[in-house]
Amino acid sequence: ASAQLAPRALSTRRYRSDPRPPVNHGTASRLRGTGLGAQQSVLHRILTMKSSQPLAVLITPANPALDELERSWRTAIYTDQDGIGPMGALHEAGDALVAVAQMNDHATTVLGSGVMIGPGLLLTATHVLDEFPSTESGPVFLTFLPDGARAWLPIDATNLVGPSAFSQERKVRSDLTLVSCTLNSDAQERRPLMLAPLHIALPLVNDRLWAFGYRHGRVDGTVAGVIPYVSSGLVTAAFPDGRGERLPSPCIEVAMDTVGGMSGGAVVNSNGDLAGIVSSSFEGGPTYVTLIWDALRLKVKSAVRPLVNRGAISLFSAKNSGFVRIKGKIKRRRTGDIVMDLSSAEMDLLAQSVHPSAIQRTNLDGEILLSEAEVEQFEEQWGDELETEALDAAVTYLEALPLAAVQQRFLSEFDASQGWLESVRAVTVEDFQGLEDPEILSVRTKDQSAVVSYAFELLSVVWTIQVPSADFPANAAAFSEHFVNVQVDGEITSMDVIQRLYFEAELVIDLISREHTQVSISKVGVFRECG
Repeated sequence: ASAQLAPRALSTRRYRSDPRPPVNHGTASRLRGTGLGAQQSVLHRILTMKSSQPLAVLITPANPALDELERSWRTAIYTDQDGIGPMGALHEAGDALVAVAQMNDHATTVLGSGVMIGPGLLLTATHVLDEFPSTESGPVFLTFLPDGARAWLPIDATNLVGPSAFSQERKVRSDLTLVSCTLNSDAQERRPLMLAPLHIALPLVNDRLWAFGYRHGRVDGTVAGVIPYVSSGLVTAAFPDGRGERLPSPCIEVAMDTVGGMSGGAVVNSNGDLAGIVSSSFEGGPTYVTLIWDALRLKVKSAVRPLVNRGAISLFSAKNSGFVRIKGKIKRRRTGDIVMDLSSAEMDLLAQSVHPSAIQRTNLDGEILLSEAEVEQFEEQWGDELETEALDAAVTYLEALPLAAVQQRFLSEFDASQGWLESVRAVTVEDFQGLEDPEILSVRTKDQSAVVSYAFELLSVVWTIQVPSADFPANAAAFSEHFVNVQVDGEITSMDVIQRLYFEAELVIDLISREHTQVSISKVGVFRECG
């Protein structure tokens, strides 16, 4: 069965960190960077754990060696017993376990925890980052190795923000934040970068989970007692649509204890795969865990080649580049929707845990929304017919457009500011390469009919325009830049231009007669050239 992360009226909050002393820009929506200038007196900070050798970390400018570090997604195995206690060693979880620290001239304070999921990509709790005042130094992220440590500084971070149902002045924020960082210490190249694999799923009641994080602590002087903890317990409840405005994102309740400072730390399943992060708890339990589902919607700028030049990237982009590992049957549609293919047990728990209005399987008209597996079967049976009908509908739609609509919506993409657009007197259109990259977005069935939402591309739509030959010389530069096959026929000059178009269509099929009773184009977009 499938579940779709329903769109919400959420915006993105971003943070920035600059390699210079922090200044107050008068906004709480940005997280002040630590800044090398602010760290000159704490460049050599000793961090140690009881009964271990001191570990030194020298904070430096961004280290490009991050690009070359070997990556590992090995995970540890822990006993399946309830309880909480210190981990066996500071470096036991590698870079996957992150200490969120505040450094100044006098002390180092571990305020919370995080989990490294890719080179310079980590997840933590939003409320932990809120601990850093906008007028002071921002976080330093620390990860520990058997004989050293790595330090990281944030360059970008984002979470989901939306309006409150109770106050127009108040904003509701997810407690899950995706952060991108630069490596700001020695790379320790002999040690691989230990990362946490992600598993997108709904943990079931009575599933055992483990939480990892650091105890909150302020340390004066030069020695900090950094103590990592592990806790374990069973899932007791699920809140797939959130638990009020304090925890608006999908979350679960786990019968385990966590201590202050573990917020933002990893919560993993029996395979060591990341399921969520610690958000809040009561003394002695339970603990509330924000699931990592919303991380799939977030984008941040990356510091790692080749992603550094791509602007804001998603975890899907990082996964495709081999920097992040994501388990679970998930798919991101071109519309931006995230579809999760859940097991029957997960869907049963989902249905039991949310208000019936949140389940989109059946709507008020009695239509049934097919699951992802059912959609795949439908596509095997109807795919060829859908392509034929959709292509015909797209061409018919374009042919029926009035000249003004073609000028405004399509031809204007070719630098209409040069003034040639007004000289176009007629236009015709044809498809040159056929339909490409079809995708069924959804199928709704009722009685003997199916309503199919369908997306596809036409790679080469050829517009042939006609302009008065007398107007051609004045616009010759613009025409030669964008158009081909220029032909002069007396008073009329014709020429071609090619566009790649995106379409969404709705097709109604009679499942008994196998006839398409209705086909309509609902959306058209133009792919712009980048360069």
